[in-house]
Amino acid sequence: GPFESIGNLTETHLKAYVDANYTAENMVVAAAGPVKHEDMVKLATAALGGVKAGAPRLAAEKPYFCGAELIYRNDEMGPTAYVVAGFEAVPWKSPDAVTFMLMQQVLGSYKKSVGLVPGSISGNRVINVVANKMGVGCAESYEAFCSFYRDTGMFGFYIECDEVAVEHAIGELMFGVNLLSFSVTDEEVERAKRELKARLFSTPTSAEAACAELGGHMLAYGRGIPAAEMMLRIEAVDAEEIKRVAWKYLNDAEVATTALGPLHGMPQYYDLRRGSLMHRY
Repeated sequence: GPFESIGNLTETHLKAYVDANYTAENMVVAAAGPVKHEDMVKLATAALGGVKAGAPRLAAEKPYFCGAELIYRNDEMGPTAYVVAGFEAVPWKSPDAVTFMLMQQVLGSYKKSVGLVPGSISGNRVINVVANKMGVGCAESYEAFCSFYRDTGMFGFYIECDEVAVEHAIGELMFGVNLLSFSVTDEEVERAKRELKARLFSTPTSAEAACAELGGHMLAYGRGIPAAEMMLRIEAVDAEEIKRVAWKYLNDAEVATTALGPLHGMPQYYDLRRGSLMHRY
């Protein structure tokens, strides 16, 4: 919201927010380690048995994804522009969710002068072309993202680049997204699988991390997802499946974008929207 609303916040507003959202149906109690389920139920009942249930919620329709742009051009804030572009994706429980996670890894992430392998010799096509564009690269960093929610999702990329390279950086990332529908190799998919497994299963193994992961699974799926099941779901995806999902959700699709900074090179929204499909003659 606007900055003005922060100053108007009162204790009453905060209490109303907590009472409306910190309710029994929004809570998950997770435990890891040598503990019995019966003991956990007794402890949870004693500590949280008095938490009230929230008011019944009306069944809401799936949010409508509206392609749009929100641009804040400020040529005085320095030479770096910040751009985000996103497409509508799928919810957590969608059978295509794992494919989106792999597509995120296919696009990858890049930060200049950071990492074991320089971007200029990376095997990732998008990273390689971004690092070598015009001989100096067209972005300081970029990152593909994929966020899932209960009834929808968001897939896209975030870029930090010099003001003179905005058009090049956006163009290369949009082209990378477009290629997911047409040109994905088995090599790219296998590399994406290795990177996704490393990201999912190389996290800390403490009891706190295990509880956080289990709680997240309960909110997203309604049950815990064993590592073996997730591995099988990842292995079941191949290049043709990625092309199918990308064609269904990303090809010729609405795109929402927002940007901040010196944006004199920012493409018009019409051109950005046309960049979501392949033009062949």
